[in-house]
Amino acid sequence: MVASQENKDLNCEESERFKLLNEYLDFLGNHRGLKKTTISVRGHDVGKFLKSLKLQNDQVDIRGISVSQVYDYVIKTAKPMKRPTRKRFVSSIRSFLKFAHLRGYIQRDITEAVPTVETPKLGSIPRGISWESVENLLAVAGANLGSHTGRRSFAILQLLATYGVRIGQVATLLLQDINWREGSIQFRPVKFGNPLSFPLYPEVADALLTYIRETRGTASYPEVFLTVCGEPVPLSNGGSLQTSMKTCFRHAGITTKSAHAIRHAFATRLMEQDTPIKTIADLLGHKSIRNTFIYTKVDLKHLRLLTYEWPEVVS
Repeated sequence: MVASQENKDLNCEESERFKLLNEYLDFLGNHRGLKKTTISVRGHDVGKFLKSLKLQNDQVDIRGISVSQVYDYVIKTAKPMKRPTRKRFVSSIRSFLKFAHLRGYIQRDITEAVPTVETPKLGSIPRGISWESVENLLAVAGANLGSHTGRRSFAILQLLATYGVRIGQVATLLLQDINWREGSIQFRPVKFGNPLSFPLYPEVADALLTYIRETRGTASYPEVFLTVCGEPVPLSNGGSLQTSMKTCFRHAGITTKSAHAIRHAFATRLMEQDTPIKTIADLLGHKSIRNTFIYTKVDLKHLRLLTYEWPEVVS
């Protein structure tokens, strides 16, 4: 999950207030090698936790923290959260408590005081959109190629809709990942998935070339997609990119604002076309086919067919 600018500001404020938090964030970056976005999210969660304790000297007073304090705070704070956010939140608190114990700020390991949040992989229906909505989104974005933001957004949407990749894979796409001569494009793996390689289709190539020639230019960065306001720099997973994507969705009249909805639409469309589940898993870059089963939940046509394939389950 990506922290918002508000969260980043809070992280900065809290890291100045709590020396222990600052030390923890340095540990995550220098010793654990975590991404900046992950460090930002954990800093936000732990900063709020330390603030709730009202410590006068965090590096000294943290020694007196009790199991009941940790448990009560987690239960109260996590209650209104959605399941994925809860899972992220308890992971942050556990990580911090383990760090504080290893560094000697807490005498005993009290990570067990943090309740376990069950998050079943197939516990909810994915929030997707119809393929017609995706086509409408592309049409609306394609009509707005007169601006730098419009050209960049259209190229990004073409990649998302054509290949079903994640927004993070698009944001980290490098110029060297596009092989113009051979007509192929590669995406780096995320979330322990597989690397992906696809044909570079003409509509995708046209969108990329228009953006690169008329907007990106010859900037020295290896990343394909750069910011369009001020001095161009590589996109982070969020910020201006998320804002521009939400604008595209709004102009297309789509209430869902997450670019991940396009990935769901891509997978669901393949299901409706009777594409084998293993093929869908490969196209999405899933190492385990279990991760692909979430998309079968929204394909009612094929779910109904299950009663014919396994008649013994019908009472």
